[in-house]
Amino acid sequence: MQKRVNQEGEFTGERARHRVLICDSNSRALGGWTKTQTLGNLAPARGSGAIYTLLLLLVVSCTLATAARNNFLRHDDALRKGCTWTGAVLEVSQEKRSDELQCKIKTITKTESLLANISSYQIDRIKSLKLECNDIMFFESSLESTTTPGNFLGNLNSLLRLSIEYCKIKYIPAMAFSNMKVLKSLTLSTHNIDWSVMNLELHPDSFRGLTELKEIHLADNNIWSLPNEVFCPLYTLKVLNLTGNRLSDISQLGLSDWGKGPIAPGKACNTGLEVLDLSGNDVTLMPDNGLSALRSLNALYLQNNLVKEIADRAFVGLGTLEILNLSNNKLTALTPELFQSSRKIRQVHLQNNSLSVLAPGVFEGLDRLETLDLSRNQLTSTWIKRDTFAGQVRLVVLNLGYNHLSKVDQHVFKGLYSLQILNLEHNAIELVADGAFSDLKNLHALFLSHNRLRQIEPYHFSELYVLNQLILESNQIVYIHERAFENLTHLHDLSLNDNRLEEIPSGMKSLKFLQSLDLGKNQITEINNSSFEGLEELMGLRLVDNQITEISRDTFFALSTIHVLNLASNRIRHVDQSAFSSNPTLRAIRLDNNELEDVAGVFTSLSSLVYLNISDNNIGWFDYSHYPQSLEWLDIHKNNISELGNRYDVGNWFQLKMLDVSHNRIKHINTSSFPKNIETLLLNNNQIEEIAPETFAGKENLVKVVLYGNHLRRLEMPSLALTLVPDTRTMPEFYIGDNLIHCDCSMEWLQRINELSYLRQYPQVKDLDSVMCTMEHERGELVRPLTEMKASEFLCKYESHCFATCHCCDFDACDCKMTCPDRCSCYHDTAWESNIVDCGSAGLTTIPSKIPMDATDIYLDGNNFGQLESHVFIGKKKLKSLYLNNSHIDELNNKTFGGIPALTVLHLEGNGLERISGAEFEQLRELKELYLDHNAIEAIGNKSFYYQKSLEVLTMADNRLAELKPWELMPPGGTFRLISLSGNKLSCGCESIGKLVDWAERQFNETNGLSEFQCTNNKLVKDAIKEYYLPLLIAVLAGLVLTILLVTLVFIFRNDFCLWAHSRYGVRICKDPLSAMERCEDNEKLYDGYLIYSSADADMGAADASRKLILFISVKFLQFEWSQAEFRAGLQSVLELIRPSRRRQKLILITSVPQSMLSMDPIMDILTRTCTVIAWDDRRFWDKLRFAMPDIGKNSPVNKAPHRKAINIRYTPAPTNPSAPPPPPHLAQAAQLGAELWLRLVRIVGAFV
Repeated sequence: MQKRVNQEGEFTGERARHRVLICDSNSRALGGWTKTQTLGNLAPARGSGAIYTLLLLLVVSCTLATAARNNFLRHDDALRKGCTWTGAVLEVSQEKRSDELQCKIKTITKTESLLANISSYQIDRIKSLKLECNDIMFFESSLESTTTPGNFLGNLNSLLRLSIEYCKIKYIPAMAFSNMKVLKSLTLSTHNIDWSVMNLELHPDSFRGLTELKEIHLADNNIWSLPNEVFCPLYTLKVLNLTGNRLSDISQLGLSDWGKGPIAPGKACNTGLEVLDLSGNDVTLMPDNGLSALRSLNALYLQNNLVKEIADRAFVGLGTLEILNLSNNKLTALTPELFQSSRKIRQVHLQNNSLSVLAPGVFEGLDRLETLDLSRNQLTSTWIKRDTFAGQVRLVVLNLGYNHLSKVDQHVFKGLYSLQILNLEHNAIELVADGAFSDLKNLHALFLSHNRLRQIEPYHFSELYVLNQLILESNQIVYIHERAFENLTHLHDLSLNDNRLEEIPSGMKSLKFLQSLDLGKNQITEINNSSFEGLEELMGLRLVDNQITEISRDTFFALSTIHVLNLASNRIRHVDQSAFSSNPTLRAIRLDNNELEDVAGVFTSLSSLVYLNISDNNIGWFDYSHYPQSLEWLDIHKNNISELGNRYDVGNWFQLKMLDVSHNRIKHINTSSFPKNIETLLLNNNQIEEIAPETFAGKENLVKVVLYGNHLRRLEMPSLALTLVPDTRTMPEFYIGDNLIHCDCSMEWLQRINELSYLRQYPQVKDLDSVMCTMEHERGELVRPLTEMKASEFLCKYESHCFATCHCCDFDACDCKMTCPDRCSCYHDTAWESNIVDCGSAGLTTIPSKIPMDATDIYLDGNNFGQLESHVFIGKKKLKSLYLNNSHIDELNNKTFGGIPALTVLHLEGNGLERISGAEFEQLRELKELYLDHNAIEAIGNKSFYYQKSLEVLTMADNRLAELKPWELMPPGGTFRLISLSGNKLSCGCESIGKLVDWAERQFNETNGLSEFQCTNNKLVKDAIKEYYLPLLIAVLAGLVLTILLVTLVFIFRNDFCLWAHSRYGVRICKDPLSAMERCEDNEKLYDGYLIYSSADADMGAADASRKLILFISVKFLQFEWSQAEFRAGLQSVLELIRPSRRRQKLILITSVPQSMLSMDPIMDILTRTCTVIAWDDRRFWDKLRFAMPDIGKNSPVNKAPHRKAINIRYTPAPTNPSAPPPPPHLAQAAQLGAELWLRLVRIVGAFV
């Protein structure tokens, strides 16, 4: 072990081990060795085996230790389901980012158990916690700790940010968050406002202990009121958010220190508040000095309230206020002194009120105001005048839109040198005075849309040198002076949409920097090459909805930089081929909804064109060579195009990605119909009948093809084939619904096309469930959904066929060639598992002899066979359905159906059969459906259906059967899906009716299934059943009525019944509705009852130790004891300890006075209605009293108490005055009566003990 390890260093074996093996503490043991640490460099020495062993042990140990650590870390980072770690920005704590734990829980009560299962390492990581409760169901939550009261989330002492969302909390108890000493931000949003019956209530000390809190958000909690000084413990509070509640009185916040004025100021809290949000409440009034203590307030949000009035001194004290939002209220006027104390305001939002009056000088002195929004009010030009905005030298944005202004005076905007945006839209402005905007030298955007301007004069905008955007749409402009825009040298955007212009205004020639011009929805009829002279920088031109009929050569010659041209919805019939030759920069053109018939050569010179819409025209000829190769989006829907021409094969170089040719007349498409780069094809609502094979092959970028609403009848599988789609791309989507496909045997693949996605060569048909099919064999439904068809229903017609193993098809034989009989049609599916022979209504008199042996369905209905001989179907071992209905068959041979053992459906209805002997169907053991209705059958053998154990449908309606006993005909244990016996007569005798009913219940699960049948005596079966069961039904009903009557009587007289049972048998049926805990506490009471009747003592302490409290009320008691205030107060204090819901079980009133006398006293009236009352003169007084007293069990602790050995008769007299004279005789009589009653009560109690 002391040998040298290598030549570079002198290390002993022990040191070498530390040198050789290095463990990475973060993830794994490093398996690499340094140059001087390879095993190859270890010199052989004595004990080298031990060295290798030790090295191996070290490797294993390090690996295990690292794996254990990794496992610990993974376990430590693991969280319960519903919780995730995210990064949170803690602005209030001035930390960039920290770990935030987000948990979705059922109720807030689950939080403690959730956090109890995470480690201390994770607890230390949590600086921000977000809890979100389940909002789908109503689960009430509580902030009370389930372990330690008042210690909610007690282990999160270092939490900086807490957010609680959607938890239905009704109450925040005192000091609910007191353990979170360093909490900076608290958000509690219960969204109780979504549950109108639930509101949040606060304790005055709810937030006590949060001395470091800077932000509190209590939005959407349905708070109606706030306790006094509830936010006072929050000394460092900067942001208070109470939006979305029901607060109506702003004085509840305690943010006013005005008191009785400067001489006697009041006390206020939270004077350092910077942001106050009261939006979305029910505040109706802003009182004087209501927020006077907020001398540091920067932003006040009062939007979406019901504010109708703001007092003159409402904002006194708000000297630092910068943002005021009073929008969406009910203000009608503003007082002139409103902003006298708030000169630093930068933003005022008053939109969407009912302001109709602005006092002169209301905004005077607000020399820092930058944004003023007065839109959506009822202001008129009478109140918007020269002094309204006087002194607003820093105003940048002014919004007066949606008011009732009728004119713009000359001096109304005087002095607004900094104004950049002026909005006057949606007014009734008819007149703009000369020089009205002359002082707005810095105006960038002017909105005058939706007014009543008729003409634009030179003086309107003469000095707006930096105006960038001018919106004049939706006026009544018919004339624009040629010098109207002369000084608008920086105008970029001009909108004259929806006016009454008949020509292009000549005054626009001076707008050399104009980039966007909107002249849509006017009455312009003609444009030419001089119409747009001077507009050298124009990039967008909109002329939609005019009366233009022709675009001539070089019409847009002056527009050398035009990018977007919109000429939609005009009456254009012709566009000259050179119309756009001078506009090579055009990228988008709209010519839709015009009257064009030919566009050949019109767009070929536009090498930059990307978007072209020429839909809804009369174009009849299309070829890709007519369009530039740069085109990516082409819309030509709703035209008369019948073919997608591709004369020069543009497939490889054409850049087209989206092609819409829907609503045309296209009938055929093939591989040359679309360019190679196509991505989206809209071909719906054409007349497409054929899709050539490989049509979509080679279209490697294909994403979507819409083919619904065409005339497709057949589709070959190669027609939808694609070039192999890489796994990295999504399979293209095809839509072929609303096509009536003829689903013969060649179309079965279409039903399974979506299952071929693994081949990556066929698209996903997204509307396969809406594809409808017509059937090759037209029996039954003619049209069926493709997805509901079975494989055996995809049929093709044939004349003859051979088995796959047949090698001699020259002769007709049972094991070789199969030929379709004369006058018949034959069909088969793809796998020849379905072979249908249809000889229906062919005029046959005998069964054809050459029916194919592998036939599965044979239709012989509608013929004239008469009698069927034996073995006429022999050898048809695959036959499953045989239709012989309506073929005039009057007799069956016993062996007619021999040799067809697989038959499951047999139709013989509508023939002339008179008798079924019993052996006709003996060999049809697999028969499931048998139709024999509408024959003349008079008799059926008892075992006619005995062997048909699988029979589910049997119809024998409208025959001539009499005395029919269906329970004898049917196979034993069989249950029918459908059975029809109407038109026959059943046996309904006394010996048969019971069996008939039992059989009907087995077959129909009820006897209503026999309602249409008749008995032999011409009575309906249902009437016979009624006669049979009527006596039993009457007896049952009578018993039921008597039972209900007895229960009702017991319920009505339940008190007398309970009293009778207790007095006679000692059984207490009616027990006190006490909970288990209350019953346990009641059993621990020392006394059974406490009787109050005397006036000799004021001590009522024994009442607490008694299970019942007995009060004896007499006339004398009311006159003397009850009239003493001390006695009355003492008794009331005892009664208050008893919950009103438990008085009837706890308190017994014995009365010897009329009820009318008791009702005169309010307290006595309440007691008589809520307590047990027993009249003294009741003849069953002692029974009722004994019943009202508690039972004493053998194991009762009271029974085992020492005092039970010698009962002490103790009573408490009413309080008396020691200096008072001796009681009068009537009091003595009352005391004697009380003593007598008490002695009687003792006897009762003794009897119970």
